[in-house]
Amino acid sequence: MKCAARLVRIFVALLLSPLALVAFYSGVAAGEKAPELWSAGRISAAEQALDKMKADGLISERQFQQKRAALADRRAGRFKSTALSNADPAEVNFIQNGGFEEINKNSDRNRSRWLWWGGWSWGGDYENFWETRKEYVRSGTYSAGIHCAGKPGRIGINTPKLPIVPGVKECEFTVWAKGEGENELFLNFESGATGTLRKKIGPEWEQVRLTGAAERGAKDFSFYIYVTGQGTIWLDDAKLVPLGKLRDE
Repeated sequence: MKCAARLVRIFVALLLSPLALVAFYSGVAAGEKAPELWSAGRISAAEQALDKMKADGLISERQFQQKRAALADRRAGRFKSTALSNADPAEVNFIQNGGFEEINKNSDRNRSRWLWWGGWSWGGDYENFWETRKEYVRSGTYSAGIHCAGKPGRIGINTPKLPIVPGVKECEFTVWAKGEGENELFLNFESGATGTLRKKIGPEWEQVRLTGAAERGAKDFSFYIYVTGQGTIWLDDAKLVPLGKLRDE
């Protein structure tokens, strides 16, 4: 059941993601006509998959309505694509739930409590939680809290696989963080990109930055946010943006 739900989520994300379209077109040879991406059958399949995600509680009402509207526009022929080649890199954010506003109330405490993000733990006694106290929320209604409740070890949340966009050699991850106790924030580009940062987080909100470099020949990568040590760390307003000139070839 969990595996099927995950496949549905990945299917819809690929259908609706402009980054996936860039990766698709980058494989079409120069002068070769690309096949039709959004046939009536594909739109219908995407709508059915989206309905399944909504029924299974894997997507919020707001996200559901936004994606439904995009599919309706595609069906009517009025959808306007925002090609990466015409975009300012600073406006392209790989992170879909960077404000941690979309929570998963059915998740275990030592797993991701937020939609889109994955997560698990490697030893220790940790819990993830959505924070609502205003002094621990930088913007919106929630922030992401990660707390060591006993024995230290390591816990983490991670992005899905993200495509390496043609022309982009580096990406920058930023997140606002504040902490208490003997905590350590451990950020890591993995499985297609490299870049690591370990840092103790203080009691005031600060923006943490890390640049990652794409590995030669890699087509995608993942990004992990780990917390080690004791204490608590709160996270909010995460972004992951490409650096440099974007292109479609």
